[in-house]
Amino acid sequence: MVMLTGWRRGVLWAVATTAGLIVVGLTLLLWLNDLGTAGTVAGFVADTAAIIMVVLTVRALLLQSGQQQNHTTASGPGAVAAGRSIGRAVTGDGNQVSGPAPAVAPGGSALGGAVEASGSKSVAAGDSIGEAVTGDNNT
Repeated sequence: MVMLTGWRRGVLWAVATTAGLIVVGLTLLLWLNDLGTAGTVAGFVADTAAIIMVVLTVRALLLQSGQQQNHTTASGPGAVAAGRSIGRAVTGDGNQVSGPAPAVAPGGSALGGAVEASGSKSVAAGDSIGEAVTGDNNT
């Protein structure tokens, strides 16, 4: 069950109260046999609700697309790119690595923005890089 607090609770109550008043008003118009006015009001309410739903849908789609802008690329031979952290990246030829990869600080839960590594043996990370060995024949 979702608990609404703060302004969301107020919006929920305002919408529920407005919907209830509209239903009561339309029922009174129908009960008083004023079908022309009831049809006009019902059409206006339906059109208004449709416009509001379209606006809210577009807003949600724009917010969602704004949250999914992660762009991680790597290009060139031996290039490495990561949206978060890299413990150790070894891109050269004939390298000898000893010991465990260095510990990296824990990153955030969300992926960062655009991360690129473009040239040959280049390294890029959205958060932190513990160790990057990019040359040849390193020991």
